[in-house]
Amino acid sequence: MALDALDPGPNGDFPNLPRLADGTLDPDRMPTTPYYELTPYGRVLIDPTPTVTKPDGTRVRVTDIPPPAA
Repeated sequence: MALDALDPGPNGDFPNLPRLADGTLDPDRMPTTPYYELTPYGRVLIDPTPTVTKPDGTRVRVTDIPPPAA
């Protein structure tokens, strides 16, 4: 079965998030920069940053998750 980037690991971390060598999220594979888009109703702000639910039930943005320990 394929692993999704937002699936938690056995330690409650998210080891499948696409990261660069320095541990930051890969912006090409996991965009997190808000942008504006034109719609029939005008200009709206889109925030593509996903949130995940940690094992304790709290919801956090993926940008707040530290890289897993090596």
